[in-house]
Amino acid sequence: MSRIVRTVLGDIKAEKLGVTYCHDHLAVFPVDGVELEERLLIDEPDKTLEELFNFRNSGGCSIVDAQPFGAGRNPGVLRDLSAKSGVNIVASTGLHKLFFYPEDFYSKKASTEELVELFVSEIEEGMWRYDPSNPFGERTNIMAGLIKVATDSDGLTDYYKKVFKAAALASLKTGAAVMTHTELGQFAEDQIDFLIKNGLEEKKIIISHLDRKIDIPRCARIAESGVFLQFDTIRRFKYHSDTEEAELVAELLGRGYGDRILFGMDSTKERFRSYGSEFGLDYILTDFKELLFNAGVNEENFKAILEKNPARALSIEVC
Repeated sequence: MSRIVRTVLGDIKAEKLGVTYCHDHLAVFPVDGVELEERLLIDEPDKTLEELFNFRNSGGCSIVDAQPFGAGRNPGVLRDLSAKSGVNIVASTGLHKLFFYPEDFYSKKASTEELVELFVSEIEEGMWRYDPSNPFGERTNIMAGLIKVATDSDGLTDYYKKVFKAAALASLKTGAAVMTHTELGQFAEDQIDFLIKNGLEEKKIIISHLDRKIDIPRCARIAESGVFLQFDTIRRFKYHSDTEEAELVAELLGRGYGDRILFGMDSTKERFRSYGSEFGLDYILTDFKELLFNAGVNEENFKAILEKNPARALSIEVC
């Protein structure tokens, strides 16, 4: 068996992934019937490409785009961005929280089996092309490498249980990891329990936004379960300072959970210098790196979080 990561330009060996952000957004386009905030739309590829060049020039190699099926994801743009920038991009199938979809969206009436078929086909055949009015207009040959699902502030409702079960079954069929969105870190434990009860191994589960609130005991308990903790509240000062974020990382490293942590910027338009922000996609590799080192994180720790951990979290075993 060998380990690969499925990118929009094809499969690469997991060990070739390099410095990786595991939760970001590079292309989010409008969807008919959905009023997204302007900051959530990332629809000027030339500006995004500038961010990717800055990321690469600061040592970045790979990024997970966490926008799933039907939520403004644009596989063609992701492929072009990867080809032009030299940055590996792992795209996501799956379903976001209902906020991103029109009222009558397909997933509401679809069965678990139909959702499994959708997720598996996007990983093994190719993602559906971006179309603001018809998510099933035309299939591309650009494959997803991850399954992204979400709960909102209501937690695991019957609808979200259907989606999460489909994600677990699709993961078992394809070997792709499941990444979850938590609303401000809520319901993470419920998500983990439900996915494990539906057959997933802990190493195939990535829980996002667990650093929205600095809660070291809770993060330690979740790390103890064996899942990956996705930290992406970096430079989001409405939640806490980056010094507190760095201290959280250092504390978890000190407790022996360094192999469970992943980083990302969870970008919106407001977080890209090319769109007018004061900082950009390279922030973790520049400013935040220095704060981590000041908190006691060393170069080996930093490299493990950005290279070794993503290679394990995103890998698919193939014969």
